[in-house]
Amino acid sequence: MANILDYLQWRGDVPFYADPFNEIDALVLSQFCYVPLDGIIPSDFSKAITVEKAYSIYRPEKVPPEIKIISFENDNTLFKLMAESERFKNMLLTGYVNIIDTEEEVQFSALTVTVGDGTRFISFSGTDGSVVGWKEDFAIAYLQQTAGQMYSVKYLNENFSETSPPLRIGGHSKGGNLAIYASAFARPELRNCVSEIYSFDGPGFREEITHSDEYISILPKIRSFVPESSVVGMLLSNSLSHTIVKSSVNGIMQHISYNWELMRNRFDRTEELSKSGSIINKTIAGFLDDFSDEERKMFTDTLFAVLEAPEKDTLKEVVKGKWSAYSTMFKALRRLSPEQQAVLKDAMRKIAKSGKNALKSDKEKAPALTMKESET
Repeated sequence: MANILDYLQWRGDVPFYADPFNEIDALVLSQFCYVPLDGIIPSDFSKAITVEKAYSIYRPEKVPPEIKIISFENDNTLFKLMAESERFKNMLLTGYVNIIDTEEEVQFSALTVTVGDGTRFISFSGTDGSVVGWKEDFAIAYLQQTAGQMYSVKYLNENFSETSPPLRIGGHSKGGNLAIYASAFARPELRNCVSEIYSFDGPGFREEITHSDEYISILPKIRSFVPESSVVGMLLSNSLSHTIVKSSVNGIMQHISYNWELMRNRFDRTEELSKSGSIINKTIAGFLDDFSDEERKMFTDTLFAVLEAPEKDTLKEVVKGKWSAYSTMFKALRRLSPEQQAVLKDAMRKIAKSGKNALKSDKEKAPALTMKESET
C-alpha cells in the first residue's frame, strides 16, 4: 500500500491551485521536521531558503551517526522527493530551532514553512531518539508544563502576530502534542490566526489542560490521526475524535509515519482500533490511573537514572553499546536505593495487572478511546 513517499512521487507535480492543502501534505511537513537542518535553514525569520536550495546544501553523510534516528534514511528520501516535486520545492523554509539541553531536560525542534497557498505551516518535531527527549515524553504525565511545551508557546508568541498569514500547525508524536499545546496557550490573538492543527499519533494531556477554556476553544480546529495499534496517541486525555489510519505493519512500529497507508490525497481509514490497540489503550489507562504524579515522576527519574548510566546521549547508542552498556545499566540497577527498586517493581506489577485486566475485558475490536472514556 502507498505511503507518503509514494504520494510525493505520484502527486508531487500537482500544484495547490489544482489540489488544495490536505492531510497528507500536513504529515509530510510534520515528518520533515525530523531532518537535522542545523546550518541550512535560517533561524532568523527575515531570511528564508527554498526546499530545493536547502536540499542542495544538505549532506546526510556528514550527520553524526549518534543522532540518526530510526527513520533517518526515509527522511533523507522524503527531503529529496520534496526538493524534486513542483508541489514542495519552492516552499520557503525559515525559523529553524533545534534545542537539546540535558540539564533543562528538553529536546525541542521547530521550523516554519511558507506553503505557497497564502498560508504558513509551523512544524514541531517529535522525539529525536535522544535520551533526554524520551525522558521529556514521560514528563508529560506528571508535569503541568514540560520545557518543550513552554518553548512551543514561546516560538509562536515571539515570531507571529495577529497580522500573520493564516497558520496551520502540526507535528508527529510529541510534535503533535506541542502543536496543540502551543495553539491553545499562545496569545489569544494568535489563536485566531490558526486555521488547522494536526496531531499525528501525538500524546494527550493532563486533565487540567483538557478542561481549560484555552484548550476547549481550539478543539474544533484539531485533526488527530492515530494508527490502528496506537500507543503514543493513547497516552493521557485529549477529548478528541481520532481518525484511525490503516498501517502496513503491526505493533509499535505503526507509530512510524512511513508505515501509514494512504489513497491519493487522503489516509486509508478504518473505524476501529485493532484488538492489540484496544488492549494497549486500556493497559496504559489502568497503569497511569494507579500512579500519583509523585509516583510517575519517581518512576521516570528512576528509569532514566538506569538508561543514562552508560553515559550515552541517545537510546540508539545505548542499544548499539550492547553488553558494555547493558552491564553498566545492570550495575546502576543494583545501586538503586531500596525505595527506587520498589518503584520499578511496583510499576512492572501495575503494568502487568492493567494488561491482564485489559485482556479480560477486550472484544475483538473496540472504538478508539480517549483516556477519559477508558477510565469509565
